[in-house]
Amino acid sequence: MKSLLRKMLVLVTIALTFQTGFGNYITPTTFAATGPLLTLTGGTASFVAGDNASSTPVAIDSGITVTADSINTLASATVAITGNFHAGEDMLMFINYGQNMGNITASYNAGTGVLTLTSSGATATLAQWQNALRSITYSNAAITPNTATRTVSFTVTDGVDTSNTATRIITVTATDQTPIVTTSGGSTNYISGASTPLAIDSGLMVSDLDNATLASATVSITSNFDAGKDVLAYTNDGASMGNIVASYNSSTGVMTLTSSGATATLAQWQSALRSISFSSTSATSGQRIVSYSVNDGMKTSVAVTRSVEVTVNMLLSLTTSSGSASFVAGDNTPSTPVVIDSGITVTADSNTALSSATVAITGNLQVGEDLLLLINNGSNKGNIVASYNAFTGVLTLTSAGSTATGVQWQNALRSIAYTSAAITPNTAERTVSFNVTDGVNTSNTATRAVTVTATNQSPIVTTSGGSTNYISGASTPADIDSGLTVSDLDNATLASATVSIMSNFDAGKDVLAYTNDGASMGNITASYNASTGVLTLISSGGTATLAQWQRALRGISFSSTSATPGQRNISYIVSDGTKASVAATHPVEVTVITPPTLTTSSGSASFVAGDNAPSTSVDIDSGITVTADSSTTLANATVAITGNLHVGEDVLGFINDGLSMGNITASYNASTGVLTLTSSGGTATLAQWQAALRSITYTNTAIKPNAATRVVSFMVTDDDNVSNPATRTVMVMATNQTPIVTTSDGSTNYIFGTSTPVAIDGGLAVSDLDNATLASATVSIVSHLDAGKDVLAYTNDGASMGNITASYDALMGVLTLTSAGGTATLAQWQNALQAVTYSNTQVSTNMTTRTISFTVSDVNKMSGIATKSITLQGLNSLKTDTNTLSVSTGQTVSVAITAVFSDQSQKDVTSWVTWTVRNPSIASVSSGRVTGKTAGSTVVSAVYGTQSVDINITVTGMPVSGSGSSPSSSTNTSTSIDNSTPAKTEPSIPPAKETKHFQALVETDRLVAFIQKSLAGNSVTFQDVASHWASKDILSASKIGIINGYPDGRFKPDASITRAEFSTLLVKAFALRSGSGMLELRDIQNSWARDSIEILASNGVINGYSDGTFHADYRITRAEMVAMISKILIFQNSVSGDAATFVDVAPKHWAKEIIETAAKAGILEGKSQNQFEPDANLTRAEALTVIMRMLRENPTIDQLLG
Repeated sequence: MKSLLRKMLVLVTIALTFQTGFGNYITPTTFAATGPLLTLTGGTASFVAGDNASSTPVAIDSGITVTADSINTLASATVAITGNFHAGEDMLMFINYGQNMGNITASYNAGTGVLTLTSSGATATLAQWQNALRSITYSNAAITPNTATRTVSFTVTDGVDTSNTATRIITVTATDQTPIVTTSGGSTNYISGASTPLAIDSGLMVSDLDNATLASATVSITSNFDAGKDVLAYTNDGASMGNIVASYNSSTGVMTLTSSGATATLAQWQSALRSISFSSTSATSGQRIVSYSVNDGMKTSVAVTRSVEVTVNMLLSLTTSSGSASFVAGDNTPSTPVVIDSGITVTADSNTALSSATVAITGNLQVGEDLLLLINNGSNKGNIVASYNAFTGVLTLTSAGSTATGVQWQNALRSIAYTSAAITPNTAERTVSFNVTDGVNTSNTATRAVTVTATNQSPIVTTSGGSTNYISGASTPADIDSGLTVSDLDNATLASATVSIMSNFDAGKDVLAYTNDGASMGNITASYNASTGVLTLISSGGTATLAQWQRALRGISFSSTSATPGQRNISYIVSDGTKASVAATHPVEVTVITPPTLTTSSGSASFVAGDNAPSTSVDIDSGITVTADSSTTLANATVAITGNLHVGEDVLGFINDGLSMGNITASYNASTGVLTLTSSGGTATLAQWQAALRSITYTNTAIKPNAATRVVSFMVTDDDNVSNPATRTVMVMATNQTPIVTTSDGSTNYIFGTSTPVAIDGGLAVSDLDNATLASATVSIVSHLDAGKDVLAYTNDGASMGNITASYDALMGVLTLTSAGGTATLAQWQNALQAVTYSNTQVSTNMTTRTISFTVSDVNKMSGIATKSITLQGLNSLKTDTNTLSVSTGQTVSVAITAVFSDQSQKDVTSWVTWTVRNPSIASVSSGRVTGKTAGSTVVSAVYGTQSVDINITVTGMPVSGSGSSPSSSTNTSTSIDNSTPAKTEPSIPPAKETKHFQALVETDRLVAFIQKSLAGNSVTFQDVASHWASKDILSASKIGIINGYPDGRFKPDASITRAEFSTLLVKAFALRSGSGMLELRDIQNSWARDSIEILASNGVINGYSDGTFHADYRITRAEMVAMISKILIFQNSVSGDAATFVDVAPKHWAKEIIETAAKAGILEGKSQNQFEPDANLTRAEALTVIMRMLRENPTIDQLLG
């Protein structure tokens, strides 16, 4: 019935809508029945997962409202998780409490997340449905739920209409699950002092619902803790406990366990915590509460406890003193034992007899070092005896028959001492444990620490017995003590030693000396203080061994030139870097015998090396004196370079003059620098020896000797005694060797007009005795220079001439060559200078032989001058390519002048000759270009050097067909423009169509008339264009007479074109006349193309350079060509399609825009592959092609050209 009623209402509404029409529209909602409507409250519901407990469901929307206009009951409802549903986790729940929810029931599909609610017979009221929907809750069965926000959708229906879908958001928060540790029941019993620690709880359990690993744990003794005596211990078994490590604080009773990176699993943590043990030496009985907690890195578990019942055996008890005993090792003597605990107490029941005791090193035992000792002196220790096991560190004490009293045991334990047999004992602190027993009961374990201090053992040096004898002035030093010994118990190396003369020292004369033999003395070096008599020896890094030090000290020698006899006591001390030995002494008995005496002059001798010549020897000391108290003759002498000897350079010389030097002869050892002089039979007198020594010279065979000052030592001997060594220095000065340049014999011929410059001297040689490189060179024309014409030139071949560059001063005739950094080698300089050429740019009237000079420099010195002559041969005659020439008025024709030289070689000298015209009113001439002015005849003369040639010129009033054009010009300037009306006999040409393709400066009608008239003539054919890509345009250009080509019948299409030539071509091709503009270009006054350039300038086609020049003879580039034609052709009206893009035209190139626009207009093209080459030179063919395309832009001209 309800359904029928609603349909009727809808029909009524529709009918009313149509009846009303457009004038009285009534909306359908005016009468329509309204279905149920759900309205949610704002905000979101929040669900938080439980921690080790079931999660609490959360009402999705306790404020949802259900309304409907025309119904009071509903049939069903759907509540669904429509956003981020997670099957197996998400749950929607409904419970009907029977009071205000009618007969509503629900079923939940966990696979789809849909809760369906129904009312049997659809009898539940709106209010009951509202209560039901408000009670629906969300929960999550996962321990760690997915935290994506859930969207829950509500819909209700009355069986006919379904409500709107209302949605509510539920935020889901996961909860980190707290780890759990659980102890087992009961307690653990422990007797204080027991030797075996007890596991506290082997049934302990560890779990964590959302973590497979834990980070740390804490185990604490929380009640009745006896600090320092109660101990918690843990040892990782290496198999079941992962990477768990522990540290125990004995003062707080707290053990902290950690897993690096929190990687240990729950099972590994359970094994670790189950293994933790308790032990104690406490005298306090009672319960110890041990607390356990674990942490997963985020949360810590609730602490759980386990009790340990501690029982103290009151019959036997040991108590050690506080603090520790201190042991210090002996220094080169046996160590003194230290009593471990002189205050230990033994407490025992009065009826208890003790049978034995153990004293053991239980911490840091060092087998082979540690010793425990008991000495029973029989007075207060009864019959107690002891035995020590050095491998276990256990001292066992026993009383036969257990008769020793408690006091005697206490005395025995108080007397036990520790010592170490090691020279350098391990310094780890030892822990010593005491136990006593009566055979039944064992006391607690009492401990005391022994600190061990190692003692650095002092090194020992021991001298041998007796003394050493030395004769003052003897040439050979005496070893002081070859039996000396060195030792150090704890060091294999020593750092330093001092050897000192302690008594009767004669400063400056008594000498201690040491020389490392390089084999047995390690890195030991020494320095001697002659004013104190102390020789100090050191080993860098203290690495020299005891054996090396012993060898070094045994090798120390004594020598003296003292006149004071007597005993010298030599003291030896060695050091290991920390401690020094006790000084040991050895006496040296010095006997004085007066030897010969040598006295050298003050100052130094000076030697200067020769420059490109053998060096001059220098006397070392022409004033040396020889004296002797007891001898009138001497046997031999040595003169040696003892300071800064340079083998292969230094030479000592002696020549017996045959008059004043007796029978003295000499031999020199160049490898040692020693000159040995001898007198056969020792008969040479003191005076003869003095003369000989004064004549000894020093020289050096090196080109560039080492400049270190040489020390030369003199000694003489009379067989019994050796004189003092007397020294003199020789100052050695190197001489920078002057470089040498040498020219070859003969002269070089040069013929004027030859095209190849002539190498001046291909046999030139360069050398420098002390430099492998040179810095610069100068090549000069030093006689009969013809300035501006004579040319010296050099080109580096890039292979054999290094970095040598050159610059030429044409006015001075000087070519300067340089090597940057002076790095070019002698060979490279020789190649470069051999390559220097001479040429003359004209036929000089100066035919005198040129003298060319060469010099080179190594920066410090310049070579002498070497010269080479060049003989010149002259000019025979001049000739021209034509002796007669006909030109029309206004036409320019080129002629060539050739010089013929004495060797019959020829050279084009057109640009070098001097031109004159006998009648300048008829013709003019410039650089071989003859221009007709008015009709008539004249003579043009060309003068070059001493020769001249004449050309007869005839000027007519009409153009001359086929006359040659300049080889350097691509245009025929002979064509004139006739502004008159064409003759009736000429072909009829349609009038020019109007075009806007040309700029205003182009007079189209005039241009058409010019082309029309020009086409009446004959075209020119060229022998080199038939197969050329531009042949069509070249032929068309020849038809209209704007080009002629070269006299030899060629056009040379691929030759470049100058700015002057292209300017003339533009003026001719477009029949241009002067415009109104004014632009002065200061460098075109003498240009053959001046008129054309000025026409273009007056029309604004060209602007020239910023400095007011045009540079007519420069080659024009492709970009410059585009810029010029853009002032003649209107590209915009020609353009169709997109502008061309050339990859090599940079974005900031000055001509980029006009290049692309011209290409778009089809006026020009690129080279290849989108390359335009804007800065490349324009060729003659390219220039004509562009101009012909521009002309064809006019339809009339295009029709005329065909």
